[in-house]
Amino acid sequence: MTDPRYATAEEVAVVRERVAKMEGGHDNLRGDMQDLNRQFSDFRRDITHEVQENAIQTQQKISEMNDRSSQRDGEISERLARIEGGMKLTSWVTMTFIVLATGLLGWGQIGDAAWSFCKRAFGYGP
Repeated sequence: MTDPRYATAEEVAVVRERVAKMEGGHDNLRGDMQDLNRQFSDFRRDITHEVQENAIQTQQKISEMNDRSSQRDGEISERLARIEGGMKLTSWVTMTFIVLATGLLGWGQIGDAAWSFCKRAFGYGP
């Protein structure tokens, strides 16, 4: 077996220096990680806030669009109701004139037939 070798004071100082550097680097990494976590939390909070504001604005715009759409639907329904009423009136007037004209023509034919009958019956015509 070989005899154990002991480190010199210089070697121990070098090792201690390296360990101190590593510990310092570790502390720096820990600090950087904490900074990154804090920045990420701030970023997440800001993004969440912006998304919520955008959602509220979008809901307001959708509500406004629905209101405008409902108003337009009401206006269109009123116009269609007026058009329908006009069409019903036109149809009623047309049917009334057709019935009157048919009736007048029918009475005219009845009158002509009665006149012809009277002329023959009382000898006024051929």
